[in-house]
Amino acid sequence: MNHLEESSAPATNAPVPIDATWVLVTSFSALLTILGFAFISSGAVRYKSVQSSVITVLLGSVLTILFFWLVGYGFAFGDDKGNKFIGLSKFAGIGYTVESPTDDYTNLIFSTVGAVIVASLFGLGTLERSRFFSVSLCIAFITAVLYPIALHWIQPTGWLSKFGFVDFAGSTYIHVFGAITALVVSFFLKERRDQAGNVHPGIFPHHSPINIGYGSIILTIAILIFINGANTQGKNDKYEQGLIAVNTIVAATLSALTSFLLQYLKTHKTSLIALSRGSVAGIVAISALANDVRIWESALTGVLAGFVYIVLILVIKRSHVDDPAYTIASHLGPGLLGTILVGFLGLTNGWVTGHGPKQLGLQLVGILAFIGWGLLVAIFIVPLKGTGAFKINPFQESQGIDVSYAEGEAIQFLDEQPEPALLSSSPKKGIFQ
Repeated sequence: MNHLEESSAPATNAPVPIDATWVLVTSFSALLTILGFAFISSGAVRYKSVQSSVITVLLGSVLTILFFWLVGYGFAFGDDKGNKFIGLSKFAGIGYTVESPTDDYTNLIFSTVGAVIVASLFGLGTLERSRFFSVSLCIAFITAVLYPIALHWIQPTGWLSKFGFVDFAGSTYIHVFGAITALVVSFFLKERRDQAGNVHPGIFPHHSPINIGYGSIILTIAILIFINGANTQGKNDKYEQGLIAVNTIVAATLSALTSFLLQYLKTHKTSLIALSRGSVAGIVAISALANDVRIWESALTGVLAGFVYIVLILVIKRSHVDDPAYTIASHLGPGLLGTILVGFLGLTNGWVTGHGPKQLGLQLVGILAFIGWGLLVAIFIVPLKGTGAFKINPFQESQGIDVSYAEGEAIQFLDEQPEPALLSSSPKKGIFQ
């Protein structure tokens, strides 16, 4: 008997009506992810790109809301007429219903938050190197077509759901998928250039660690709220409502502490970024299984997420992937971890809880499906890059996107130093050196 069966919820197969007020309140609150990503992006870039980084996040969010409502929601939640792959109705708000247990209006608001997270993750992969027009085209494609189709797969009529794949609140279908698109675009855009127009072998310092800290705190809280909103029954299932809240906050706490301590042991210095981004890693990891694990298992998930975050920071910093906002370390790695842990720790079907390895195999199939689907963003990126329409030219990159495309630098210093002086002089070494 699992924890859900032990609750006081009535034993019935009838669908429980959603708590629309609960879902709407959590959805509105979770839109603070936009503010969190704006802070993170502004702190992760050089000072000459602060304004453009915030524009990338905000413009991406606006486009996401528009295209997800026009097209994406229909692909995600429309009637698939038995194909189990893609919805074919409810475009542009046509045919919405509020019949229990479905409420398309409430569901649109909640699901839009997930789409905004995906678009923001993609945007983080383009920072300081791309044109707004090309980024906008890719985000429109992702949020109108790619992400909604993937989202349909985990709906009750979707093929992955029928197959048995489990992801409660988006470790895979939001965070892994979004981070994969960020990894792909970062790979094609290559590394950022220094002031002389050359790809620099060192690591650009973050312009404002405090902004990254603020943004990560906001993002952690917003995703925590989003995860709790995934329990659409709200007050109709008070046991699960409380369990999810405790599991998410415990995982975030343990992940933050783990990454903070590991970073201190490595550098002998305290790190705001490790502490704050580590909390994001924990929230991302627990998203997949927050409603189906004991509290000590959520704590273990947090510890593992903090470890994964630190290891991936070491790997990415010494690779040719330019990831200024640590998207891979805080979203891709922990998202994969959480999805896999469903197969191990899940009380309903986990291996450790006596249900065999079957669920683990199903989780791996789902991971491969979402990663493969996320790679299709290259369909738009390759032609844009090939025609020179995606990446800004070396002179514009040296000058800064704020000057080249925006209204000028958001931050100006009276005693500005030449950019090369701000670069790390240490060449990239081995992964663990």
